[in-house]
Amino acid sequence: MQGLRTQESEKFKKFWCIVQHKANEIGKMFFLDCGEGREFELDNIEGEDLRGWLIPIAEAESFEKEWKKDDVSDKWMDNIFWAEWTNVEGIISVEFNMY
Repeated sequence: MQGLRTQESEKFKKFWCIVQHKANEIGKMFFLDCGEGREFELDNIEGEDLRGWLIPIAEAESFEKEWKKDDVSDKWMDNIFWAEWTNVEGIISVEFNMY
């Protein structure tokens, strides 16, 4: 799956789709750096807060080349965001926050 470096469970992939859908709504793509804890697991979905790069779609191909080499330059520092999940009545959603 685009934006992931590792193989993940089917339950995590469902969460990842929510993350990427939210990024796409604002014209961006999310590239995962690491999990940040605060895990959750429901019957059909699992995830945690994530840290990564929120990249404009027009720049995603250029960024992905660096990201795949695990050699992301400092020019992308302003694109680092946390994807933080919420669960409201069993519906998982994600918001992006810069720290």
